[in-house]
Amino acid sequence: MENKPLVSFLMNCHNGEKYLKLSLDSIFDQEYQNFEIIFYDNYSTDNSLNILNKYNDERIRYFKSSKKLTLSCARVEAWKFINGDLVAILDTDDMCSPNRLLEQIDYFQK
Repeated sequence: MENKPLVSFLMNCHNGEKYLKLSLDSIFDQEYQNFEIIFYDNYSTDNSLNILNKYNDERIRYFKSSKKLTLSCARVEAWKFINGDLVAILDTDDMCSPNRLLEQIDYFQK
């Protein structure tokens, strides 16, 4: 692949600890590694931040809301921090296959 665009994973989290590790692992297991994670903490009160902090990776960018927002408002706020050429949305209770980004980037480039 000639052009390696930066992909921004947009991840909104409100008390997402139950599946957060699985979700984050599915991002870090991507075959395509040119990505950042915009982790928008929507006023969580659970163990989500502790789980996130176990990942020592400079591609994680953490932002926290000062109050609980609706999911749509939280996405709009998180969107302001995106640096990528492409955006992949992954909620804290979702997982993606290891070839997700390769397949989606290939599709967009065609």
